[in-house]
Amino acid sequence: IIIPSDGGRQLNIAVPIHFAVMRPNYLHILIVTLVSVMSLVMFCVAVEAPSPAVSRLENSKVGETLFTFRGRYMVDLLAAAFLFAMGFWGIIMGVATLLLIFGIRFVGVKQPDAFNEIFRQSDIESQSYGDSYTLDDTYNTYNTEMSK
Repeated sequence: IIIPSDGGRQLNIAVPIHFAVMRPNYLHILIVTLVSVMSLVMFCVAVEAPSPAVSRLENSKVGETLFTFRGRYMVDLLAAAFLFAMGFWGIIMGVATLLLIFGIRFVGVKQPDAFNEIFRQSDIESQSYGDSYTLDDTYNTYNTEMSK
């Protein structure tokens, strides 16, 4: 499934490259490399292609979280923070990335089935959702001595 953020990820690669060409110094090139690699990896995760790269990511410890909403959210927040430092187009793309993150979460609240189809659940999330009744009951303290 291709979601609308895929085009945004491509622009998140183009804007840093433009920024590095306009201001070529060490720090800018380092930040551009980080944002471009993050955006490229997240683009591969979103479209699940090319197969060898995706299978390597799925089998790695870091890759397990990249396929969940929480993992994508964290990487996108980091990329947006770097984009805000890249002039006018970086600010535009940083805002667009943040709007996309919150828009996807909003849709996830309204349409949980579609959200679960796009994103995987981590082990922690699946345990907490599957065991929510017992988690809530552990914090309830009943005073049994007063009833005696």
